[in-house]
Amino acid sequence: MAKKEEIILGSGDLYYAEFDGATIPEDSTLEVEEKRAGHIKGGASIEYKPSFYEASDDFKRVTKSILTEEVATMKLGLITWAENVLEALISTARKSTTSGKVTYKIGGIKNANGKKYLWRFVHTKDDGKKIRITVTGKNQSGVSITFAKDKETTVDPEITAEPLDAEGTLIIFDEEVQAE
Repeated sequence: MAKKEEIILGSGDLYYAEFDGATIPEDSTLEVEEKRAGHIKGGASIEYKPSFYEASDDFKRVTKSILTEEVATMKLGLITWAENVLEALISTARKSTTSGKVTYKIGGIKNANGKKYLWRFVHTKDDGKKIRITVTGKNQSGVSITFAKDKETTVDPEITAEPLDAEGTLIIFDEEVQAE
């Protein structure tokens, strides 16, 4: 964070695009209405969980630990969702459109599209500066769409991050700050 005393409140916007693994699009290319995944309900969270292997003697006098695994996830709720976002969230989703009707077929392992997507959460701070969190990966938690009489319908994906670059970067956290 740029300022130690800054409290960040609020949600943001989610954008997505198919990702070939080569170059992350410029902010102005990705953060456009056509690439908005929908409107967020309940905010977003980014989680990074490392796993370590620890070797030690029986009395813990000599120890050594090494990082063995990293898992990063982006979780959020969408109260509205873009027309094609279900195909990005569900790798087996297929969409067809006929006169007055859109049909999604979901399921069938042989229908997995194998596509990779770049996901960008953008929070605008009180001063207008932005925080951008970028991951690439797939929704690996499935999708639950509930219709209830007393609650809005949301889609709650959990994107499991895959490396963004040759260094193995899982999350890019960018924060705009005041120039000094």
